[in-house]
Amino acid sequence: MSSLLPTSSTSSSPAPNSSASSAASGVPGAAAGQGLITSTGLGSGLDINSIVTQLVAAEGAGPTKQLDRQASQLQTQFSAYGQLQSAVAALQASLATLSTSAQFQSNAATVGDTAIASASADGTSVPGSYALEVTQLATGAQLVSGPVATGATAVGTGTLTIGVGASSIVVPIDSTDNTVAGIAAAINKAGAAQGVSATLLTANDGVRLVLTSAATGASNAITVTQAGGDGGLAALVYDPANSSTKLTQLQAAQDAQIKLNGFAYSSASNNVSGAITGVTISLKATSASGVTTPLAISPDQSGAQQAVQTFVKSYNTLASAVAQLTSYDASTGTAGPLLGDALTNNLYNQIRNTLGRSVASLKSGPFSTLAEIGIVANPDGTLSASNSRLASAFQGNYAAVTQLFSGPDGVATRLSSVLDSFTRPSTGIFATQSTALQHGLDGIAAQRKALSDRLATFQSTLLAQYNAMDALVAQLKNTGSTVQAELNSIYYPGKAAAPVP
Repeated sequence: MSSLLPTSSTSSSPAPNSSASSAASGVPGAAAGQGLITSTGLGSGLDINSIVTQLVAAEGAGPTKQLDRQASQLQTQFSAYGQLQSAVAALQASLATLSTSAQFQSNAATVGDTAIASASADGTSVPGSYALEVTQLATGAQLVSGPVATGATAVGTGTLTIGVGASSIVVPIDSTDNTVAGIAAAINKAGAAQGVSATLLTANDGVRLVLTSAATGASNAITVTQAGGDGGLAALVYDPANSSTKLTQLQAAQDAQIKLNGFAYSSASNNVSGAITGVTISLKATSASGVTTPLAISPDQSGAQQAVQTFVKSYNTLASAVAQLTSYDASTGTAGPLLGDALTNNLYNQIRNTLGRSVASLKSGPFSTLAEIGIVANPDGTLSASNSRLASAFQGNYAAVTQLFSGPDGVATRLSSVLDSFTRPSTGIFATQSTALQHGLDGIAAQRKALSDRLATFQSTLLAQYNAMDALVAQLKNTGSTVQAELNSIYYPGKAAAPVP
């Protein structure tokens, strides 16, 4: 009977067994050793990589969406608190000038005739009134030489020493710059730092060298001496102490002279700073003989009023920011990022309560609340300041306004303390909240890492399971093929195309 079996059946059986072995490992014979993932689906025909990718994505979609939503909420809160802190910082800055009496104690100096002088006052000044007369302005010295034919006319060589008060400059002159123009250029180069300058003055009779000192005051007179060279520089000497004055003095160095309430005062500068404590008087021109102009030092109400207006504006910016951050649009169902936020509500309530309270120490005075000087609340939560009532309060009760803001229990003093509890670095309420939000974001980052690790493990498990299934299917297919081949090789009576005995 063995002759009835096809001779090819025995030779073909090793091939399926080899294929089954390869399929069982999940790797085709030609690609052995390339890894499991690249060879999936060979036995089953399934796209295992795609199936596993979709299953992993589905597994991670829910947790990822939840983490994204939580992170977005925290980031939105971070941004919202940033806006709130910026508005609070601006309000706090505006209070810096109102929570101390310095702003209200500053003075302004005014001069009646501004063509004669102007004045300024610092924090050491004291209010008062004076009669000012300017009898002489401070000047620097100016000297002029005799005429020479042209700017190119040679004068001489040697060394010029130009003294201005206690200082001096040395100007060497040689054959390259011995003309009057060259000498002027050399003086300007050497004397720029000391304020000594030289110019050429051209008249009908020739060209003259003009020396000018920027240093004013009688102690800053100019002297000019020469040494060495060909002796020609002697024409530029001005040394009154030694009776040598080849140059002519056009203007003497002199002090400024003023009178305050009839008392004389001298100054080397036209900016007179020693006559009245804390006051600088800038002289511009001399007065008509015997004519005085008022000089007044008084509280700087305009500066204080401007500081109050800045405070009102800063508060309104904060109120608008809070309204926007805690808003709710019923028509769209859109809520502000800090709607219902306890920190924001606490901050705003404390600020409003502080501004609305009266100053206990001033209850017996002309006013003890902001409303009584013209600062009132609007329906939208902002403040309005009446310029006329505010000006009237400053003019009629300046000391009381000072105490209303900067006294020990003044509005600005109390509000500064409230805001400080929120804005203190590290320990303030804002810093604590920021730390909590950052911890929340750090926690979400840790959860993302854990989810990523879990999904990676899940993916590996699925691939291993699908690859095992794929290998089993391949093995079953190969076994079935082998059995089918064996069955096909068996002869039985009546089988078509049976071999002839």
